[in-house]
Amino acid sequence: MYVIPLDDAWKASRLRRADAAIRLVKDFARRHAKAKNVKISPKVSEKVWENGRQNPPRRIRVVFQKDDENTVFVMLEGERKEEEEE
Repeated sequence: MYVIPLDDAWKASRLRRADAAIRLVKDFARRHAKAKNVKISPKVSEKVWENGRQNPPRRIRVVFQKDDENTVFVMLEGERKEEEEE
């Protein structure tokens, strides 16, 4: 489990903050999971965009799941538990 700080997204212009936050999530996953391909769960994207483009969250809790050496899936913390129960 990782807590990704998204404070740097607030350095972008108001209309690009959510886009910058998604980019920060991908960069964080590349750096910490050591993978080239990063796929973001739709729930993570919804969480970032839930307050609109101008007001993304300051931090987000996620879980990484490696598919192979080069691919990592980024999911919300609770999303992993839902998949294991099914």
